[in-house]
Amino acid sequence: MAPARRLNADADDDGAVEPLGLHGAVVRAAGSAEPVSIDGGRFLLVANLDGAREVLTRDDDFTLPFDVTRQSIRIPHEQGRTKDFPPLSAAATQHGREVFVAELDSVDLPPEPDALAVLRLPVARSTTASVVPDASLADRDRIAELVLAWVDALAPIISADRPPTRWSAVRRTERRVRRGLFAALRSAGVDDPAVVATALAAGVQVPIAAGAWCLVLLAQDATLQRRLREDPSLGTAFVWEVLRLYPPTWLIARITTRAVEIGQAPVPAYRPVVVSPVALGRLPELVPGPEHGVAGLDRIDVDRWAGGTHRPGTWLPFGAGRHACPGRSLGLAQLVAVVGWAGGLDLEPTAPLGIDADRGLAPAPSAVRVRPRPAGS
Repeated sequence: MAPARRLNADADDDGAVEPLGLHGAVVRAAGSAEPVSIDGGRFLLVANLDGAREVLTRDDDFTLPFDVTRQSIRIPHEQGRTKDFPPLSAAATQHGREVFVAELDSVDLPPEPDALAVLRLPVARSTTASVVPDASLADRDRIAELVLAWVDALAPIISADRPPTRWSAVRRTERRVRRGLFAALRSAGVDDPAVVATALAAGVQVPIAAGAWCLVLLAQDATLQRRLREDPSLGTAFVWEVLRLYPPTWLIARITTRAVEIGQAPVPAYRPVVVSPVALGRLPELVPGPEHGVAGLDRIDVDRWAGGTHRPGTWLPFGAGRHACPGRSLGLAQLVAVVGWAGGLDLEPTAPLGIDADRGLAPAPSAVRVRPRPAGS
């Protein structure tokens, strides 16, 4: 599957963004009863909820096509042999949240910070504290830095048109950084560094990107900032809206292990198949819209979830099945904390809203203008 490229996004007079490129094609396919051929036929998009659940939960028929380093996983010989990190406990989630809030409180913001850069260390240290709770403070910070370095080393591999060759410079760099991370995890008493490193990498990328979306989208809407400041309980609804429209993991890839049917459509063996929370998040059966007295499904509306007629998260922003995100609770806690922290700031945009779809979805640009709010205002 070829990765998406950087996209421009045009906003109308009311601030709604018109999706372009592959992102736009996915949005337009939302609700299709049959799989849709996307990206020049390179993969099939499953854009309805029943089909998406089949793809993500039928492990015997749909498996991961590659690992986190974009190396192919052999089929069927490695089917079921990959270990998954278990879901974080409530205690681990609470500890990670406390670390995250403390890290945010210590951030020294410049006048126009890059939201992605601001959140890197707080998210990495928080996630490491949850996943490796017995690590010393020094080990935690060292592991967090190495996780970020590994994520950076993976970036050119993930965004390349084709996976780089084994002995290319980017592969050598990635191996070197990964081995350093594994060594640091072993030193901290981790028995299975490969599994833990993968959980850490996934656990930092999504909250960093989603948190940046929270800040950038707040900067675009002074009225929304004021509402969230006056009623902090709306912060969770805002986070769900951000994850609905701009989920960082917007393409969840699988490959068929044999000839299967998705709905009534036959799909051959070894065919790349993709589920997209972006598409599912535009489905009226999952998300309240104008018929419930709220904004259209292409817009953020924190009142969307007030009535309790729909359950947020049914569009699977954290995946489903065996490979669902084990850090979902921590990720949500981090994002709600970002929104609460932003309540003490006046945020303004630095440029029109755009989308970077190289490695998931991230705001482009991700810089915001910040004016600290006077105490008591």
